[in-house]
Amino acid sequence: MARLPGGLPVWRGRRLLGGAEPPSSPPTLPAVDAAHHAALHSVVLDALKFADAAPPHSVHLGGAATVRTDGGFLVIGLPLVWGLSGDELRVLLAHELALPPSRHPDLVRNLLNARRHTARSEKAAARHARLVGATGELLAEAEQVRDATAITAAGGGLSAVEDAARALLKAAATEAGFAAFAAAPLASGTAPTLDTGSLPTTAIVRAEDLHAAWQLRLARWGAPAARLSREDLAARHPGLAEELLTPSIVSLVTLDPDAVPLDELGPATLRTLAAEVLPDSADPWVRLADLPVESYLPDVERRARQYVEAVTEVLGRTPDDRDELAGTLLRRPVDVERARRGLPPEADAETPPPWMGAALLAVVVEYALLRKGWRREHPLLPRCLVAPDSASSIDLNELVRSDPGALVTHLG
Repeated sequence: MARLPGGLPVWRGRRLLGGAEPPSSPPTLPAVDAAHHAALHSVVLDALKFADAAPPHSVHLGGAATVRTDGGFLVIGLPLVWGLSGDELRVLLAHELALPPSRHPDLVRNLLNARRHTARSEKAAARHARLVGATGELLAEAEQVRDATAITAAGGGLSAVEDAARALLKAAATEAGFAAFAAAPLASGTAPTLDTGSLPTTAIVRAEDLHAAWQLRLARWGAPAARLSREDLAARHPGLAEELLTPSIVSLVTLDPDAVPLDELGPATLRTLAAEVLPDSADPWVRLADLPVESYLPDVERRARQYVEAVTEVLGRTPDDRDELAGTLLRRPVDVERARRGLPPEADAETPPPWMGAALLAVVVEYALLRKGWRREHPLLPRCLVAPDSASSIDLNELVRSDPGALVTHLG
């Protein structure tokens, strides 16, 4: 009886798939080949050598921060291309492309891909549960091969183990960070307002410049907070588990200076990539960069008022003037923050970081300047403001770091 890696009979593997056929036509995504994004195409060819795998039917750029193979097509997420070095991306691709030896590689890959799918009905959920239960040994053997391939693609040897783990950790962190960003109200309108000055709305915003905004966010502000369980990641990669749990390996979500260069991505391409990530909608496309002040002013006002009310609670009265308001925020930030959150005062509170009070004051200052006609340089860049006549600008975040006292002069 013919069997797959892990001992699963071939006939049962086919039955578990339920006769479902993988997509036979390439996805409508930007192509990656010798004529388009040639540097990325070269990395794919290198990864194929390490994975000892047949080349995919075609390679494409995708909008999500994932790498996936399905139906013979390889899709590489743009956020990963930006966020990983060329060497790290090669490791990630080799890991995805590698399979344990088998006379039925397409069946093996289809079963592994099917484990990732989300069931949309009770009947489908029951079938998916059977598939997951029956392919556990197949997955375990595949992950052993893939982890070993990743180490080889990282150069082999002891240092390569840590390099491979770092590549997978950065990829997972980038995936989590971009997913959090794409789900933020200013990007898709599907999540509650965040404390970063995002748009307080429940209406879906189809942002055609989603990826350009992500790039700007990383370059100027940093990635949004996102949950990433190293324990879960280590469980998925047993060959690299120890290294993935090592605190010295830091997962930074950023724009990697050694990222693989891409051809210019025009507006139509970016819209195609955004469409893959955002929920389907009949609403028209918009540009985040073009959203007016009114799109973020209500949230800035809400947070500024919260801090003013918290100062009033800390003082037991309304502050006498702007100097007392600013002074309380600067000197008693822990008390103010606890009051804002509805927590009682803490007698033995730890010394706050030196920037904390200035950061709270900057929220109030931003609202004061927006009321005077200032606007954000970009809706996704809180506290980076442009004057009403566009002749000058101010970065309140820089003042938080370098000159907190100067913030007070902009409060009146």
